[in-house]
Amino acid sequence: MFLKLSLEITCFFATIISFIIIFENTENLAIDSVSGEKGYTFSKTWGSSGTGDGQFMFPHSLAIDRYGNIYVTDTGNNRVQKFSSSGSFITKWGEEGSADGQFSQLHDIAIHPNSQFIYTVELDNHRVQKFFPNGTFISKFGYEKTGGDAEKRNPHQLYVDSYGNIYLSDRRNSEILKFKENGEFIKKWGIEGKQNGGEFIKPHGIVLDSKDKVYVTDMGNSRIQKFDSDGNFITMWGSKGIGESKFSYSIPGIGIDSSEKIYVVDRGQSIIQKFDSDGNFITMWGSKGSGIGEMNKPEDIAINPNNNNVYVTDTRNSRIIEFTLEQ
Repeated sequence: MFLKLSLEITCFFATIISFIIIFENTENLAIDSVSGEKGYTFSKTWGSSGTGDGQFMFPHSLAIDRYGNIYVTDTGNNRVQKFSSSGSFITKWGEEGSADGQFSQLHDIAIHPNSQFIYTVELDNHRVQKFFPNGTFISKFGYEKTGGDAEKRNPHQLYVDSYGNIYLSDRRNSEILKFKENGEFIKKWGIEGKQNGGEFIKPHGIVLDSKDKVYVTDMGNSRIQKFDSDGNFITMWGSKGIGESKFSYSIPGIGIDSSEKIYVVDRGQSIIQKFDSDGNFITMWGSKGSGIGEMNKPEDIAINPNNNNVYVTDTRNSRIIEFTLEQ
């Protein structure tokens, strides 16, 4: 009797220990194949910590134009850097300040569909600025006519639809703001909450598909919400946790490829998840660290429209990482 009980206890603890080892190791494993689709593999990286060309201080966001050029918000250096699709430095603009073409807490960047204009949003200066692709300043607008105190607006990311309208995610006020290309305010939607569609807690990332459907990372609720361009709710997916369609409370970045697949950056878990436009899970990959193909607190993601290669701002490692679909 004693021997049988001892063996059962030993087996029980062995099972528990094995489970703990497996669970802990999953944090550093790349997960890259689900639903019959091939996974993603590391292609290249560029950048290091610093102030020189091609160096970064906490790069936050990025966007890619129709030619494959990559624009990065080098937040710690208060500037935008532009690269070719291979990572070769092209140009840069910006410095700390509040004058035209200057930045303070530069956060996100977006590109007009025809790639003729570049838009940026800053946290401290409470404004959107518009540039030509070479960095020449064109215009700017603030949030004075959006209702309430403009200085309390806190848009974190922005995106441009097929008509040139600009959408911003106001994290502080749990709202989405929509403007015309000239900065004229159109409308807003969203309230603070955690239950129904259109309710947000810290909305952050935003992207639109070819039909101008709007996808928002509802960070505080660990989910993605989808709307039409007028703010009418369509669907949502995701919940707090680890695994397929599970997110941490920090999902700042979202991107879309040429086939309308949606990519979500989970900063808390240092992974990327891929979905179809209805929220059906496709695949996921990533691991935390500073080694080849690893990420440390990634913030944003963009997909090259010409080859669907995936680019991520590996923020704490001060670099950009490119991933490609396995052949």
